[in-house]
Amino acid sequence: MAMYELKLRELREEKRVTQNEIAKYLKISRSAYAHYESGDRQMNYETMFLLADYYKVSVDYLLGRYETNPIQVNKEEAHLIDLYRLLDERGKATAQITINSQYEQSNDKKETTRIQHSV
Repeated sequence: MAMYELKLRELREEKRVTQNEIAKYLKISRSAYAHYESGDRQMNYETMFLLADYYKVSVDYLLGRYETNPIQVNKEEAHLIDLYRLLDERGKATAQITINSQYEQSNDKKETTRIQHSV
């Protein structure tokens, strides 16, 4: 049994995607992906790297070498984090309100689009 099967299922469920969606991303069948999650089949390196990128985790995390997932950020995200850390408490509160508002608006648009496409 491989080390990563529990992490794969945990990450997939956290992201709220199906085995079918992950299989499509990997360009494999759903049953082939299910074998990875159950530990019945071992992944090759390329698949492991693709999944690590998809879930934004390290391969070490997938393999269970780390209990927690170190957050990986790109340069733009790192810059925003640095700016946020320089803010005073009022500035941080304002940033959090703005981000939460934008997030809710974004999800509302996605839900509206999803409903329109299903009608």
